[in-house]
Amino acid sequence: MIKRLYIEDFLLIKDVSLDFCPGLNVISGETGTGKSMTLSTVAFVAGRQGDYPEGTSVEIELQIEEREVVLRREIRGGRSRYFLNGRGTTKAVVQEILSKSVILQGQNDATKLLREDYQREVIDTFGSLTASLEEVGSLYELYSRRSKELKRGLEELERLRNQKDYLEFQVKEVEEVGVSAEEVEELRKKAELFKHKERLAKAVSKAAELIFWRDDSALSLVGKAVKELLKASELDSSLREPLGKLIQVKELLEEVQSQVEPTRYELSASEIDEINEKLYKVQRLEDKYKKSFSEILEYVAQLKKRLKSLDTYEERIDRLRESVEEAKREFYEAARRLSEGRKRAAGRLEVQIREILKELNLEKAKIKVEFREGEPSRYGLDRIEFLFSSYGKGLKPLEEVASGGELSRLFLALTLLQPTSGAYIFDEIDIGISGEASLKMAKLLRKVAESMQVIVITHSSSVCAAAHRNFMTEKEYIGDMPLVRVRELSQEEKVKEVARLMGARTRSTLEGAKELIDMVIS
Repeated sequence: MIKRLYIEDFLLIKDVSLDFCPGLNVISGETGTGKSMTLSTVAFVAGRQGDYPEGTSVEIELQIEEREVVLRREIRGGRSRYFLNGRGTTKAVVQEILSKSVILQGQNDATKLLREDYQREVIDTFGSLTASLEEVGSLYELYSRRSKELKRGLEELERLRNQKDYLEFQVKEVEEVGVSAEEVEELRKKAELFKHKERLAKAVSKAAELIFWRDDSALSLVGKAVKELLKASELDSSLREPLGKLIQVKELLEEVQSQVEPTRYELSASEIDEINEKLYKVQRLEDKYKKSFSEILEYVAQLKKRLKSLDTYEERIDRLRESVEEAKREFYEAARRLSEGRKRAAGRLEVQIREILKELNLEKAKIKVEFREGEPSRYGLDRIEFLFSSYGKGLKPLEEVASGGELSRLFLALTLLQPTSGAYIFDEIDIGISGEASLKMAKLLRKVAESMQVIVITHSSSVCAAAHRNFMTEKEYIGDMPLVRVRELSQEEKVKEVARLMGARTRSTLEGAKELIDMVIS
């Protein structure tokens, strides 16, 4: 609960300290005197953005179980600074503490009842279905993620299938050349030699003639020399060494004879055509792909891998389909469990709201939660809509039949069905409610305030009368500067304020105010 609210400098409020009691605290005052401004300081501490001047500072003292916690936010140097028990902290820490301790309902919050998402949230909160909702959300994310992965996979598979014929054509046109990168290099060398084959053949023929073709060729003369030196070495053993060397020369010339063949340059026209055709195909591919032939062969190897992966990709798609179906099944099972929990909670909610509405002068009013199955989402499968009738028949959607006052009472009823151990702050929840309904609301608020702290801004004399502690806002001027004052009322001042809210302060309204106070607190 909020024990104390200290406003040092907040817009028109300069120096105000409010001590709240554990029960029903009511703030009233003339229109335009800063009632809503007073409680907007709580939202300021919680981090609400706005154009706040230098020096703005608000401090909230909370009672959380057995310990006291002091939260503070101030504007210094154009920046927000947050404090916890006098020590600097973060906005997130302050927000977390306040969100668990204070529920702040604004003037227009009742209209949230018209939103489907809020109606669903009411059911989930009332039914304590947070864990089930989180499970459904996680399973939906898994189902959605796998479905997207399957969709991308199917698109890629379709793309591969569409490319398959072209990929196979590319592989075929390269492999049809039938040569390796090394063989292409050999063919190119041969082709280069063929350009000079006549000169080469003539030169090689001349060399062959000098080495071994003629009677006086090098090989013939060396052979004769070997025979003569062999005879001589039989008479002079010292000639055996040069004889051996000469024999080596003869063997080298014989080896050269086997290698120097002019006929190697004499190819048939068909052989030349075959080489040129292969080289032409290679050149055409290199021009087409803008790569060397060795790079083209590497590219083809990659294409063959892609074609081979098509079969394995189809197997992967089958596995993905199975995983999507599994995730879908788990999601739908969890979503239906959540839906069953919601329907049970809705049934209890309808009964309890009906009882509260009776206390708020809507004796015949009925509310029904209608369920329809919708598209899968992180919130399950339910489309939820609140149907309402102020006279118990002809249930229709809230936005079609509920008046502003009825919405306010419905909103109050829903709020009170979810009590907090901290504090509820209502900013003019009684808008659109008057007469006997206002009296019943006042009694209900006072009753609820027995188990939790309630702080209310009101224009209702009944709600003002029901307060355990009353505060009043007033506007005064220092020169041309307006200032808002907030002060606690004595019992005598409370009577006068109740009388003012009833109409005018006369002897009869003062007596009526006393009777009203006795009536709502009894």
